[in-house]
Amino acid sequence: MAMKRQLESALAEVEHAGKRGFFEPARRYLQLVREQKVRDSEHVALLGSQLLRQHRHRLREEELWLVTEQVAVAALDTRAFELAIELVRDVKKKFPDSQRTVRLTEMYFEARGLYDDAERVITEQLEEAPESQMLLKRQVALEKTKGNTAAAIELLRKYVDVFQTDREAWEELGELYLQVQMYPQAATCYEEVLLQNPACIASYVQYADVLYTIGGASNYRTATTYYAAAIDLSNGENARALYGLCAASVQLTSSKEASKGKDVPSSKDVEELAMLAGKTLMRRYGEEAPDKVPLVLATLKAQGFAES
Repeated sequence: MAMKRQLESALAEVEHAGKRGFFEPARRYLQLVREQKVRDSEHVALLGSQLLRQHRHRLREEELWLVTEQVAVAALDTRAFELAIELVRDVKKKFPDSQRTVRLTEMYFEARGLYDDAERVITEQLEEAPESQMLLKRQVALEKTKGNTAAAIELLRKYVDVFQTDREAWEELGELYLQVQMYPQAATCYEEVLLQNPACIASYVQYADVLYTIGGASNYRTATTYYAAAIDLSNGENARALYGLCAASVQLTSSKEASKGKDVPSSKDVEELAMLAGKTLMRRYGEEAPDKVPLVLATLKAQGFAES
């Protein structure tokens, strides 16, 4: 949520800057998109192409080519192929044998639906650099674009066997497993993501969501723990975790197996935690979206976590 607000604020600065004040806000916005690894292709293509066209000379050398590559990818995403070709040619001229040129060339073929050409580029380069993470990831991306999820999963599974600390790859593999409803495998991936980035609130929620989907008293119980951790880390600001805690608590308290095992929280403790989450949700919606309060209240009443 904070990341989204930051991007929205930066974009608003660009929109209100006017022609004379365009350079710095646009530059900051593009930098923020790169740092947060967001793919806001329409705005990046529009603002980035304007920045390169009008203020290219004001960018430092390193930043110039980062922006050029960033805008080229956005142009491919938005199918602005004339702009993409122009920028890919610029990169190729500056860095003729570089990985960034190979990546953009393959992405161009992929975006145009020329899958054989895209695969040829990757295959030829892998012969020279068989352990290139960029090329191996492009292989996965190509299979995803072709709609071949099974092949993408197999390639990515082999990739994480070698590059075990690539958190983004584990997360992507988890998403692919979710697409084909292989939930236990997805849970393993998100658990790995969480181990590598224990401060990331979203990782706690993702893992808890998968456990909730798998179901069963043990998984519901673990899900409540991770939803609660996300709520704690976000100071009660993560609405998805608040909803998740309420939903998992309903399932847990109604489960016949819920009281089995050691160190199991009592139904009363679980209910009290969920009631607190429900009150926090009501307070947040009352402050930020009062028109949604009746809907939230009805949902919480149905779950038994709001007074009738």
